[in-house]
Amino acid sequence: MKAFRKGMIIGMVLLVLFHMQAGLTSVRAAIPPVRTASDTTPNSNQSTEAGQNSKPDQSTENGQSKGSSMIKLVIDNQNRYDGMDKTYSEGYIPRVEQGTVSLIIPMTCSGSIQNNKLRAALSLGDSQNSPFVNKNYDKTISLQQNAVNDGTGTVEGYVAAFSLELRSDRYNGSYPVTMTVEGTDDRGTEIRQDFTIYVTITDGKDPNEEPTTEATTEEPVRFAPKVLVESCHFSNEDPQAGDTVTAEFTLVNTSRSEGIQNMTVAVSAPGEHFTLLSDSDSIYVGALPAGKTTTVSYDFAIDVATPQGQYDLALTMDYADSKGASYSGSGTGKIKVGQRMHIQFDPPVISEAVYVGDIIEVQVQAMNLGRSKVYNVRAVLEADGLKPEATLFIGDMEAGTVQTGTARVAVSSLTKGNSLYGRTDGIITYYYEDEAGKEYEEQADFSTTITSPFSNQPAEPEDQTGQWWIIIAVIGSILCVIVVIIIIRGIKRRNRQEEVTIDEMVE
Repeated sequence: MKAFRKGMIIGMVLLVLFHMQAGLTSVRAAIPPVRTASDTTPNSNQSTEAGQNSKPDQSTENGQSKGSSMIKLVIDNQNRYDGMDKTYSEGYIPRVEQGTVSLIIPMTCSGSIQNNKLRAALSLGDSQNSPFVNKNYDKTISLQQNAVNDGTGTVEGYVAAFSLELRSDRYNGSYPVTMTVEGTDDRGTEIRQDFTIYVTITDGKDPNEEPTTEATTEEPVRFAPKVLVESCHFSNEDPQAGDTVTAEFTLVNTSRSEGIQNMTVAVSAPGEHFTLLSDSDSIYVGALPAGKTTTVSYDFAIDVATPQGQYDLALTMDYADSKGASYSGSGTGKIKVGQRMHIQFDPPVISEAVYVGDIIEVQVQAMNLGRSKVYNVRAVLEADGLKPEATLFIGDMEAGTVQTGTARVAVSSLTKGNSLYGRTDGIITYYYEDEAGKEYEEQADFSTTITSPFSNQPAEPEDQTGQWWIIIAVIGSILCVIVVIIIIRGIKRRNRQEEVTIDEMVE
């Protein structure tokens, strides 16, 4: 029994001693490591507001780091590190030089960090009003001995150094930069803390200054150069269906200041009636200076069955300006194609001999052997002794048709030469027009004989009854003479009787 009591007492003593040892261990873990005389415990409450130099924010949730780790990171505000002009307790301001902010954030740790490494990332705030060029700032920092106070001492800790590029249009002011630090303690518990540092900008624009309108030199409006078809000429002045022609196009660079480079020209024939005889439809021109012209030419064969009319020869131009920008243009050359007129006239139908005073009819027959319509076909007859009453008019003729026209002609005696009658040579002139109104003419010769109007009286028949007609005629003549004599004598006798009567009356 005494031995049992003695054992109980010893066990209680040992239990009390064990709990006391555990308490001392937890107390030591909570107490930060002892510093040298030059070091002081970082004070997380020393900071500056937005109008002051900088403000470190050392906690995320009620001053404690996330997770259950008891390790804390604090900014060393008592020592001046390389790149710093003042300590944090003296009002550290990040340096701003040549459009770059040099940000130094030194930290000490109250415990052991796994692998002695932390991850630090920056948040630059509102990107719209931020003076910083938006970039991703994320780096790993290691535990190391850092020289402080111009090399008079060293401090073991973590130093995060960043160079922040500034925008050229930044405004003066104090801007917060938040650094998030993450890591893991030696027990595997995650550590996360945020620190907010204020950066003061003094070399930017005054945010309170009224905006002024700066005189800017506007670049002159630059128009793309254009290439146009200035003219188009053909080897035949009047191209006809069935011809072979050379088309020469004149191209002009309308720009007064911009030359063009690397120009190619392509042509397309208008339909099935034109055949390109040139080796290629494309021609390389190369350079064309501003305001200058160049020529390109193509050979074509025009089909014989091509309807009369106007056709477009289309050109396409591809080129580049002096800066390499590509352009394209197009244009057309107009070619007017005619159909050859092929009309045939038969010789005029007129008698071989005509008589003075007669009215005769002259007939002409025309055949349209071409492929197009012929307009206003007519004929004019001219000859000595022949006078047409009107123009011999045939009219319009479709392709492949035959038509006849007649005219009345008065016959008179000849006015030239020594004879009133005889052979007369004349000219008949044919006139006709194409679809465009162009007039054509042809001439032909003809002849006829003009005779006396009496030359067509029948001759008196020869007396076949004998000489008794002559005797009767002689007897009749004698009787007439006798009758005449008797009449004359009777008249004389009567005259004498009248004279005697008058004399008696006078007496």
